[in-house]
Amino acid sequence: MRRRRFLIGAGGICVGLPMLRRFIDPKAARAAGGDNEPTRMITMAYPMGTHLPRWTPDATGSNFTLPQITEPLAPFLDRCTLISDCPHSVYDLGGNSYVYGHPAKKEGTLTGTLLQAAFSGDGSNHVDNVIESSPEVARTPNGPSVDHVIGQALATPQHMRTSVDLAIRGQGGASSAQNSEFFYEAAANPVTVNAHPGMAFASLFNGINPDDGEVDEAFLALQRRRKSVLDAVRESFVDLRQGLDAPDRAILDDHADKIRQIQLDMPPLAACSVPEGIPEGDDAYEQMPMVETGDLVNRIMAQAMGCGIAPVGRIEYLSQQNPFFGIAAVDDGTATITDWHQAVHADGVAPADPMRMFGFQFFVQQFANLMGHLDAIVEGPDGQTALDNSLLLLASDYGEGDGHSSRDLCFVIAGGSGPGRRNFHFDGQNNTVNDVLNTLIQMACVTNEDGSPLPEFGLPGFGASAISELLV
Repeated sequence: MRRRRFLIGAGGICVGLPMLRRFIDPKAARAAGGDNEPTRMITMAYPMGTHLPRWTPDATGSNFTLPQITEPLAPFLDRCTLISDCPHSVYDLGGNSYVYGHPAKKEGTLTGTLLQAAFSGDGSNHVDNVIESSPEVARTPNGPSVDHVIGQALATPQHMRTSVDLAIRGQGGASSAQNSEFFYEAAANPVTVNAHPGMAFASLFNGINPDDGEVDEAFLALQRRRKSVLDAVRESFVDLRQGLDAPDRAILDDHADKIRQIQLDMPPLAACSVPEGIPEGDDAYEQMPMVETGDLVNRIMAQAMGCGIAPVGRIEYLSQQNPFFGIAAVDDGTATITDWHQAVHADGVAPADPMRMFGFQFFVQQFANLMGHLDAIVEGPDGQTALDNSLLLLASDYGEGDGHSSRDLCFVIAGGSGPGRRNFHFDGQNNTVNDVLNTLIQMACVTNEDGSPLPEFGLPGFGASAISELLV
């Protein structure tokens, strides 16, 4: 019997009827410092980092104030963990070509390793094979990104796809297929992201038409296979009752019937719905700013996750040179110098220039907007939402944009992060990005079959481990 299935069944036996409502209350779970195991992971990644003085809360722990850039997180702070000032120390092993400049930054942020050209011998991904001051040649990391590892563990036969992979170009229209620079399924195997919201919508929701009430058989089969927590408990009793004598089987069956009756008395689960107002043609996206495209992509992602289409969702902002934000303060400001890239590096503008602050805040706001869409999707009779059941991550390839810095990256972890803390700010200067990636795996409750931790993620032999202060 698989560990997860056993625990579900054992939990069902232990659940007494008078305490059931308290047991499944998501607010009570958050107050205790942890939520249920997430059923999916969604990652949003964007280039060029931020401005640390306006991103970093004014104190660590649970008593802090959000500054300008991260202020959009305020409505969801009870479901957020912020990590600041975290060095990506793996780059030091590769030498200055990794520590400075753009190359390899995106590729290493979520993989925790160097490019394939940095490894000698048979090229296996281990710290002993790293070439000191290695060259940066082909932009291909030597391992998968953390979202892929977590997604493989969370995948079930209920899912129609392995992942939902979307992107925002930021300029120059839309593209239905582009290689990601953040997300990888394996060494030198980038995820293909879809930067055409119209085509992504048509592909993901094909056969689901709420207007005429017709739903294709594949989707009906998906809906039939979706189980509530109480359904899973009752099914697991089939395994647990094996070997019991008749009196014990009778006790177990009676308890299962009571659980079933509670389920029948509860309000029905919210139905899967289809996002509306997604333009189909290419022309609509030629001059569309990121503030509009980002909203379309957020809504598509949230509804796709709410429909149970895949266990992994990815959103990537592609342009780092001169994206069209759709925010006057940013677009007009960058027009007075050269481009957004120059503004990020504070070349010709002050580090705290309002143009930079509004631009950096944009990505945090988009992440908060995604949380809002997920939180509006009710996934259980107890009021638990798609946000409560999703492990979310916001990441960038830099820390401080002014200086190509890889020594102070910032992350936001949100939603249902298993044993992860909530309403918490952690100063990561004494840890590494690889520690954060290993912590995410633990927050997703992903283990070996025997319940032991997975092998070190990222660059094995580097010494990364989960950050105990972020787990309860």
